[in-house]
Amino acid sequence: MNIESLEKKIIEKLKEKGVFKRFSLNDVHPSPSRENLDRIFNFSLPIEVDGDELVAITETGERIRCPNLSTSISETGDWLSDYLPFFEVDIDQGGNVRKADEIEAMICVYVIKNIFKDDEIQEEVEELILNYDFKELRTNSSGSKTFRSFLVDLQDLQSFQINSIISACKYKIFDQKKDIRTYLIDGIPQEMDAELQELERNVKAIHYEYSNGPLSPLSVKKLTKIERLGKIDERDIKINKLVSLSKAGVIYKLTKLSSEYISPMKKREIQKMVKKEVDFLIADYGENSFLLNERSQIMSRLQRKAIQLEKISLRKIKIEEYINKRENFKFPVKQ
Repeated sequence: MNIESLEKKIIEKLKEKGVFKRFSLNDVHPSPSRENLDRIFNFSLPIEVDGDELVAITETGERIRCPNLSTSISETGDWLSDYLPFFEVDIDQGGNVRKADEIEAMICVYVIKNIFKDDEIQEEVEELILNYDFKELRTNSSGSKTFRSFLVDLQDLQSFQINSIISACKYKIFDQKKDIRTYLIDGIPQEMDAELQELERNVKAIHYEYSNGPLSPLSVKKLTKIERLGKIDERDIKINKLVSLSKAGVIYKLTKLSSEYISPMKKREIQKMVKKEVDFLIADYGENSFLLNERSQIMSRLQRKAIQLEKISLRKIKIEEYINKRENFKFPVKQ
């Protein structure tokens, strides 16, 4: 019995007991911590560097070359992203764009590290995480790099191989986000979906404008803390104005609800049920020293996962309420 199978059993138990009113296995993965970083990104990739080319290795051992790196596609029509794993990490980050961008950069950096197996990249990543705040997804030291700034440094090398890997990662990430979005907005009127897509494009354009301009890694270095906060406020004011004027503004905000909207009593109920199920399953497997030693870590990790599931459930419920009772709908408040 490993941790992953134990987690699956307990999540299924909670589902059967009706803890979550709406249930989706998407977006149930935690943000990485120093403790689980290697577990999340310790994947063996069937991709390697061969001279100027990237080579993807199929299950049968066939070597598929990707000579046209600018398109991330091989001569056989296979995409490089087809050979990347499902990234078991919370990509959405509760709608926090800065944190989501940092997670995206983290994924790209670890995939590049795993493919190139370069000692220098390995050492730089190890140095980065020594000064890293995994809760806030930012560096603890003003002179240290974030995963985002480290990825920018890699992009500055202007390597077709690196840029191709980054493109493949971003496509895979987009695919995971699309699955979550599809679950949340399933059933909304077609015209509202069109409005929502337009709003999402416009919000993304503002983020792109600032992340590649006044809030780019290079520009931020030249700003004082007050100036940086001023630019963030300026960006957020533009986004909030867009959202408030859009017919899909309420739906957009509901898709971004964080765990702060879950009642304390519901959180407590989930924590108690997770504890009970963990202890029950560990007892069921007898004197398993590994599970007993890891009990606290397993408990904490599973409680975070369960809260994330409840967050998705809450988003789905509130979207359904809004669609069915738009005139009398009351936007939820933070608890």
